[in-house]
Amino acid sequence: MPKYPKITEEALDALRQRLGVPVRRRHPHIQVATQDAIRHFAYGIGDDNPLWTDPAYAATTRYGCLLAPPCILYAMDDVCSGQFGGLPGIHTMYAGTRFEWFHPIRVNDAITATSVLSGLEEKRSAFARRTILQSYDTTFTNQEGVVVATARAFGVRAERDTAREQGKYRGIERARYTPEEIARIEADYDAEVVRGATPRYWEDVRVGEELTPVVKGAAHRDRHHCLAHRLGRAV
Repeated sequence: MPKYPKITEEALDALRQRLGVPVRRRHPHIQVATQDAIRHFAYGIGDDNPLWTDPAYAATTRYGCLLAPPCILYAMDDVCSGQFGGLPGIHTMYAGTRFEWFHPIRVNDAITATSVLSGLEEKRSAFARRTILQSYDTTFTNQEGVVVATARAFGVRAERDTAREQGKYRGIERARYTPEEIARIEADYDAEVVRGATPRYWEDVRVGEELTPVVKGAAHRDRHHCLAHRLGRAV
């Protein structure tokens, strides 16, 4: 006996009626990029870039003030973080957001997000057989009416019962950290080099040169951290 709804043509037709229609907004977690909001968000994602957290340092940069991490937009819009509508009872899996930034978000900027349902595409998958790729387009505008960024967010809609029956990921085991792996992660944290405002020029880089790794959370089973290349953490 099915426990959850199926994807029906009626439900899809109802969702198609929303294409191009502005989404009714919920209250985002952050609306104004205050100094406190920026600092809390930056520390929450583990990014202590002084351009986000140190007003005295930020005042010496070409921006002249604190900036917000670009990905703070996730906290300024619920659609970009996976709050999709329609198809009641059908599971939503957040699949990512593609951002394009035009201007920095400065301290005390008030950001307004406007979103529309932009796409519905049926996909076949081994995970749940029939799935729907749902996308939204969002425009972020500051208090001066300037567009600071645009985004397209994607979510995969799948039938819960079908996914459970398919059992594609049933054999995956929860990762476990050994004391040696934890020690290696801690050592990588301690070895991280913060370049700050020190630029890395093209002529200073050699082919094959290894950049210092940055430890971030990841879902890899064999290697529990991802190494991100970066060309300085503050501008």
